[in-house]
Amino acid sequence: MLIRAYLRASTTEQDAQRAKEELKAFGAKFDHRIAGYYIENQSGTKLERPELNKLIEDSEDGDVLLIEKMDRLTRLPWGEWKTLKARIMEKGVIIVVADQSMTHAVFTSGEQNSITLALTEFMLDLGAAMARDDYETRHKRQAQGIAKAKVEGKYRGRQPNLVLHYDILDQLTLGRSYSQIQEKLGCSRATIARVVKDS
Repeated sequence: MLIRAYLRASTTEQDAQRAKEELKAFGAKFDHRIAGYYIENQSGTKLERPELNKLIEDSEDGDVLLIEKMDRLTRLPWGEWKTLKARIMEKGVIIVVADQSMTHAVFTSGEQNSITLALTEFMLDLGAAMARDDYETRHKRQAQGIAKAKVEGKYRGRQPNLVLHYDILDQLTLGRSYSQIQEKLGCSRATIARVVKDS
């Protein structure tokens, strides 16, 4: 059994590797080492994600797909979640969610009987539904807030991250390349180019 950890953040401005140490510690708690980390900046509402696809392709029957929280794996609509889950299950891969103890049975018992498998699947489906609901609720509230601000004449659109903006300018002044700035600040080339254009 190999453990493959999947780490995801929605945008390049977010740190997809934030939970890496937590997942490493989780594996160590059960005397298991993580064989690989699959890290990407993609929305959880997208079914096709290169690193997730690679993780599934690399996995074999009995391997573990480890995630920090269910929303790292999916914020998909229900039908698309079922499609993704079917792909994972067809490979015989076991999904373990660090913050859902019900999914840890593969580590504690060494095997999963039909009851634990059914409970685990139920917890995964519940977690997937909650992750999608949270996504839809946040977007609905955001849209309501924007509509209200427009009516009141207060809407100014999405504001730039000024701290990141000044950090990028500072790095450019020091003669750093785009690649060096990306690595140091964790931002995208498009963000750097936008700052250069706006300055």
